Amino acid sequence: MNPRIKLVVLGGSALATPKLFEVIGNLSAEAAYDVVLFGRNRHNLELVKRFSEAVIAGFEGLDIQVGFSTNAREALAGADYILNQIRVGGLEGRVFDETFPRQFGIPGEETVGPGGFSNSLRGIPVVLEYCRMIEEIAPDAVVLNLTNPSSIIQYAMRRYSNVKVIGTCDSPISLMGSIAGMLGKPAAELQFDWVGMHHFGWVVGVKHQGKELLPEVLGRLDELPKLGTDPEIVRAIGAVPAVYLRYYFHSDRILAATEGRTVRGQQLIGLFNRMQAEMEAWKPGDPTSVLDQRGAGWYAKIVVPTLLALAEKRTTELVLSVDNNGLLPWLPERAIVELPVRIQDGQMQTPRVSEVPQDVQGMISRNCAYEMLAAEAIMEKDRDKAMRALLSNLLVSNFNQVRGILEQVWPGETKHTFQMDIPQEEGSVTPFKVPTLYYDREMIEKIHIPEDDFAVITMKVPWEKVKDRFVRQPKAVLFVEELDWYRLESMERVLPEVSAVIGLGGGMAVDAAKYVAWRRHIPVDAVVSITSVDASVTKSIAARAGGHVTYIGYVVPRDVYVDYRLIQGAPPRLNRSGVGDILCAHVALWDWELAHEHIGESYDPAAVAAVLHWLERIEENAAEIREVTEQGVRITMEAFEDISLICRRFGSSRPQEGSDHTFAYNAEFQTGKSFLHGELVALGAYVMANLQENDPKYLARVYERTGIRWQPKDIGLSKDEFIQTLKTLNWYQKNFGRRYSILDEARISQSFIDTLVDQLEF
Repeated sequence: MNPRIKLVVLGGSALATPKLFEVIGNLSAEAAYDVVLFGRNRHNLELVKRFSEAVIAGFEGLDIQVGFSTNAREALAGADYILNQIRVGGLEGRVFDETFPRQFGIPGEETVGPGGFSNSLRGIPVVLEYCRMIEEIAPDAVVLNLTNPSSIIQYAMRRYSNVKVIGTCDSPISLMGSIAGMLGKPAAELQFDWVGMHHFGWVVGVKHQGKELLPEVLGRLDELPKLGTDPEIVRAIGAVPAVYLRYYFHSDRILAATEGRTVRGQQLIGLFNRMQAEMEAWKPGDPTSVLDQRGAGWYAKIVVPTLLALAEKRTTELVLSVDNNGLLPWLPERAIVELPVRIQDGQMQTPRVSEVPQDVQGMISRNCAYEMLAAEAIMEKDRDKAMRALLSNLLVSNFNQVRGILEQVWPGETKHTFQMDIPQEEGSVTPFKVPTLYYDREMIEKIHIPEDDFAVITMKVPWEKVKDRFVRQPKAVLFVEELDWYRLESMERVLPEVSAVIGLGGGMAVDAAKYVAWRRHIPVDAVVSITSVDASVTKSIAARAGGHVTYIGYVVPRDVYVDYRLIQGAPPRLNRSGVGDILCAHVALWDWELAHEHIGESYDPAAVAAVLHWLERIEENAAEIREVTEQGVRITMEAFEDISLICRRFGSSRPQEGSDHTFAYNAEFQTGKSFLHGELVALGAYVMANLQENDPKYLARVYERTGIRWQPKDIGLSKDEFIQTLKTLNWYQKNFGRRYSILDEARISQSFIDTLVDQLEF
């Protein structure tokens, strides 16, 4: 009889841990395992054990005995394998790591940059304590490290102990899977050449039956989900970076995209609180689907495949972090590197190395210097080395940042605290800025800008209509034509120094003005020329990056001027289109309830009721909106304003945006064309209401009464473009979708497409 294999899970009280056993069952483990969950919270350990046993019971023939302990020495004694998934400082520590770097103009993250350094400061000393025990009571054990920042932790373990450790991360597997999906080939049929370090890896080759496919991949980067780095950079380098490289190439963009938003750590605190309540209420025989709320894809993608390959002598190739030992001669011998490793009959073979572009070598070398110096500084308590480490970090650009970071995190430093506006968990009520709206037929003449000089960002048509009505003339007028991120950056650079900015026009002009205000930290006001979108009352900027809409920044207009004469002088179509971005909530609210029921997403009935009230008011005032009366203009603007506040109080735009917006974004991506946002969203809402079986006739009726154009022939979407949008919509949701919706559960069939084509006008 083969001996039982002892696996110890450090950090076994994590609520997602039962997913580990689900994956072991799904991958048909054959050996017998004794698993000890180690943690400090006995209550959670008991909870995890109970769920783990329920999961195991669902697999016939799976031989796993689960126990737990709060005594580390007792748990580790005699271990064959150890999974290290501890999180020192808990999720509160993660929240700190994700927020404090912002005050230095650096995005916060728990593995890269200053946040990763802070995480290492907490984690390394604790992990080394366990290493001392492992050396003494389980010297032959193999540690699979999952604790972040993984390669810094692993380097410290190898540099300051004799523990055998392998680094595991699901990020390479995710990128490879995305590339395989784009190529339409099973990942198992492809050979990926990978090189780098944890969260700093690169695909430098993709072969299928000996043929190099990397050129094809580089030519189709726009189809690659969650790439993160601008395709122009990737094509120039000739290698595909891991998603975390976006922090280095686009740190300003990451900062912009996260500013004013709830950080991941805060989201997880809320999620785990809900999960714990549901798990505590669980009874034997109930489904264990509560576990699906966390995901925990790392178990299936890398942790369990590595464990089973080693423990059960399987043969496979995986991307793992290992000692360099000359594998990459341009890195130190002791460096930790991430490479493809073949495991043959349970034995790790020499990792496979590939040719690496010179600039990629340089970036990896600098990241390596940072990681080694950081680990050594922490273990040796050497502030000078800590300073050198941060100066080597690719996210840190100057010494002032280094000193500020050390003041915040280095032991013994004098702390200087700063006021920071950090959004709270979804559903919380926090004070926030709101714009003041002014209504009048001669409102432009009444505009009051307290600053001495200001700029107007607008478009030529509205500017020609009102330029002589300004009591004070602006220092500069700049015309905007698109919201591509590069164009926004260029626009901001050419604009002279001013003390305030006005966005005059529709959503494009207002968002461009908000971008300038956000970048320069100056006030922004809005003069609404059409009631087409809600940009004048929202807190974010709808920029375009890589063909996709990306909401960035945190900036709210100070004053919003609604000039009836200006608005009524615009084509009625433009003003009617705004109701599409309100009525789409009919679909968004349905998606929200679905997500609440199926994946446990936070839900606010009061917010739902408040939005439904506005849908009723839009229908009641449909004739006024159609005729663009003063009352119709005001109802539309007040709906924009109040729904924006409803969303902000909840913590996201969930009450207003759902699969309807996903349709609209995919239509723009597939066609490369621009549309009136409200009209395109109105079409998307009608299509998705049909998929939801959610009274699409209601939408068609209100569309007719308000006069909004939404039929494909009227908004400029051809039949072929419409069909292509629908055929790719499930793909777009999977890879680029922002929130769970009907598209995660219902496949768009050819019969559904045919039915819609028959209903609509082309």
